[in-house]
Amino acid sequence: MLKRLLFLVAFILVCILHSGAQTLLSVDEPRAERLFAMLLHNETDSLYAQLNSEVKAALRHDQLEGTMRQVETAVGAYLGHAVWQHERVAGTNVLTTLLRFERGRLKLVFAFDAQGLVSGLRLMPVPQESDEYIVPDGVVEIIDTVRTAPRVALPCVITLSAQPNPPMIVMVHGSGPLDRDETVMANHTFRDLAHQLALHGVCSLRYDKRTFVCQCPVDNMDDETVLDAMSAVSLACQYNNNVYLLGHSLGAMMAPIIAGRSDTLLRGIVMMAAPARDLLPIVREQVEYLHAATADTTDLQAMLELVTAKMQADSPHYLLPQGQVEAARKLSLPKLLLQGGRDYQVPPAELELWRQALGETEAVYRLYPSLNHLFLEGEGPSLPTEYQRSGVIHEQVVNDIVEFVCSHRHN
Repeated sequence: MLKRLLFLVAFILVCILHSGAQTLLSVDEPRAERLFAMLLHNETDSLYAQLNSEVKAALRHDQLEGTMRQVETAVGAYLGHAVWQHERVAGTNVLTTLLRFERGRLKLVFAFDAQGLVSGLRLMPVPQESDEYIVPDGVVEIIDTVRTAPRVALPCVITLSAQPNPPMIVMVHGSGPLDRDETVMANHTFRDLAHQLALHGVCSLRYDKRTFVCQCPVDNMDDETVLDAMSAVSLACQYNNNVYLLGHSLGAMMAPIIAGRSDTLLRGIVMMAAPARDLLPIVREQVEYLHAATADTTDLQAMLELVTAKMQADSPHYLLPQGQVEAARKLSLPKLLLQGGRDYQVPPAELELWRQALGETEAVYRLYPSLNHLFLEGEGPSLPTEYQRSGVIHEQVVNDIVEFVCSHRHN
């Protein structure tokens, strides 16, 4: 899961509201430089000692191990970084720099509390293109909130259509701390899909993932995705009586389980790049693929062991069988499964496993030979560097989704 590799240390900045904080920026800049050196050289003990108690409560020591090594596996060798930029946020000193790698850039953010300890740490991809975006003419959006529990409130966007009795699609993200647009480097998969669907008369609801919004404990797939998706479906039903569930990657894997627990509310499910197998063998195959495709000289077995250990430390629930195939077999809902032929994160063989499990009468299957994991068109072997180029989901994918939901909606 490349997205997890690129968001290895994705801790939303903790804003410490101490009005008396007077830490000097001239002190924080060399401190940030030293901390980055610790991160770069895997000096985990030294770095962890500089975190304040709130960050330590959300981050275990072993979760920092090998962070930069995994980042370099995804985007190439570290080349250098820009000057530190200073900002004052709610009484907290925030320092930011751009890290340059062979195949991309990442933004590194440190926040410091009044005692000079790290109160926030974030590492995120930087798209090559501008983030400026204009909503297409004819597309109307409103803001709402998905609420799962008193402490979980997730901002969401509902994209409307002028068509009478339009279907509505709830979008469920892949792995990692993703925003409502499912932003991956220069691409915004859910935002672009929502707008294209709206132009075809289909509404949608997309929301910020829990792991993007807050530091809530995530101990299982219910916390990671299922409960919030169920809440999003319930909210969508307040606007519409023709609600469908669409999942991408991890969201597609969990879609049958989510639908099974929301069955009376949904009209069908769309599964984009859905793993049929457990996640661990798929992730290990990703590592093997990238190792060969990039002619990496690092010991492959060591990399596989590191990735497995990282999953065990960060997200042990990813290693557990989820039973998505059996859940899909039990569903009487219409199902549409979509797969890119150039997808190395969830390879085309997964679609065939779904076909074998569900048969030809229980689902509709679509394979797009030239598309990658984000359903963007390309040529040759797919690599992470593709995601640095902004693209739009292929028109045929949109058409297939529109045809599916419109053919099953109730009047």
